[in-house]
Amino acid sequence: MNAPLMTDLHLQAPEPLLPEATKPTAYPVHRLPPLLRDAALAIAEHVQAPLALASQCVLGAVTHLAQTRVNAPHLHDPNGMPCSLNMLTLALSADRKDSCHALAGKPITEKEKEARDHYRRACAEIMAEADHFKGKAREAFLAENPLSADPRTQYGGDATWEPIVGDFVRGKAAASWDTTEGGQLLGGASLKADTRTAAIGGMCLAFDTGYFERTRARGNAEGSGAAYHRRLSIHLLAQPVAVAEALADPLLRGQGFLPRFLFASPQSIAGSRLLTVERLGVKSYDDPRLQCYWARCKEIIASPEYIDPETSEVTPPVLALDGEATQVWMAFYNDTEIQQGPLGLFAELRPFAGRAGEIARRVAAVLACFEGIELIDAECMSSACDLVRYSLDEWLRYTDTVVANPLLYQAAALMDWLRELKRADDWRTFHRNRLGKSGPAVVRSAKVRDKLLAVLVKHRHLLSADGKHFQVNPLAESAESAESLQPHGAALAEAVRKSAETVSNAPTAQLNGAKDPQLSANRPHAERPVVRSLPQHPQHPQPSASTARRDREPWGMEL
Repeated sequence: MNAPLMTDLHLQAPEPLLPEATKPTAYPVHRLPPLLRDAALAIAEHVQAPLALASQCVLGAVTHLAQTRVNAPHLHDPNGMPCSLNMLTLALSADRKDSCHALAGKPITEKEKEARDHYRRACAEIMAEADHFKGKAREAFLAENPLSADPRTQYGGDATWEPIVGDFVRGKAAASWDTTEGGQLLGGASLKADTRTAAIGGMCLAFDTGYFERTRARGNAEGSGAAYHRRLSIHLLAQPVAVAEALADPLLRGQGFLPRFLFASPQSIAGSRLLTVERLGVKSYDDPRLQCYWARCKEIIASPEYIDPETSEVTPPVLALDGEATQVWMAFYNDTEIQQGPLGLFAELRPFAGRAGEIARRVAAVLACFEGIELIDAECMSSACDLVRYSLDEWLRYTDTVVANPLLYQAAALMDWLRELKRADDWRTFHRNRLGKSGPAVVRSAKVRDKLLAVLVKHRHLLSADGKHFQVNPLAESAESAESLQPHGAALAEAVRKSAETVSNAPTAQLNGAKDPQLSANRPHAERPVVRSLPQHPQHPQPSASTARRDREPWGMEL
């Protein structure tokens, strides 16, 4: 049976689904340390992605490295607190989340692959040897030659909370739940099941103190127990349509789970990512900015982790604040506190603003670890406060636009998905069953799918004569307004390009690091003229940074 001819319907312009949105906050990339700033600019340039997306990926990667090497300063606990961070970045499916994530985490992924390959080989050798024995002799051999623990430290989107807790209880020290499919966590089994209140509480406790606990029935006691002083960071990249319901969930907001996240929701630059022959010839892996960043990451990876081999507890030194940093932090704390008053900017965002001071200390510890300094100074703390303030501004903008009616936001996000350039022609007309099978994950549920389709028909973004076959209204303009979005995207892309050119136009002697990453790190950085050493492991002291780099410029490093 042919679909009804919806072109015969009387066409009317669609009604706006959402109020006019506030423009996204400009990401304060200049507040990142020089190597991180340059890496974020390089990734945004090469991938042609929103700058906030690239920056969040870089910050997430270095947090993974820092969380086993430093503790953030706590107001009341002399042992400090984890510097682990939770981060969430929203981006459409074509905004190149995977590419940004891959470039930012390249050294970590390579090291993990190497470790897991070695682990598999070692396990295979032991099991092959065990096959020479039978019965009790085999059991005795395996008892004398136990398999080592899986060195995995990164969980993807298919992970769930319970197995992760089990891994920590069995002895894992630190990890990151790091995925470009964040909707699988926020909209998945962990936060949809009957036990979601307990899961949320467990994730909040793990973030605050590094404590994990799991109690199972006597008949299934394996994996039960408690783990202290562990580290888990959560870094999510997600499509807006997949997480809109979760981000408006009163439980996730009120119980403090979402307020623990650094948040970014940048505007897409789709429509401005044009290619030229010259651009095709430029390779990201040859970019000295990325080589410097990767080299520094490898330097940190090679430094000691503060993990007790007997208990797997993570007990790194605390990075304290100097006097000026304390003043900077206190001013930031007091400002966000005042803004939580009845008439303040964050009056409706109190759970988020109330966490800002703590998160700023964590971010400062991560930045200081990356820079290799032993004391958090005013510049480092000021940068951290600006990054957290950016997150608050983004939460405020998102809340004002979305939380009042997440269904309308999901519907708007679904229209964005239908209109994306790579699929727009194929989805001008469609059957609802096709959307349920091939659309975004959120519409795989027939109930949700039909609700969103009804909203879009009501607001005349979609046309339908029978409730089964749909057509995009020809009068509907792309993503609120193609004319309003594309100039913004082009302007953002141009800003990234110009920032990159500032670095690219440096003297040749400073950029010959495409062949020698050590030399490429020698660009002058007025922001931090002296680099001190990372805190030393008491049992495995390392040469101080000042000694190792005596004859080099700041940020000189070896691969």
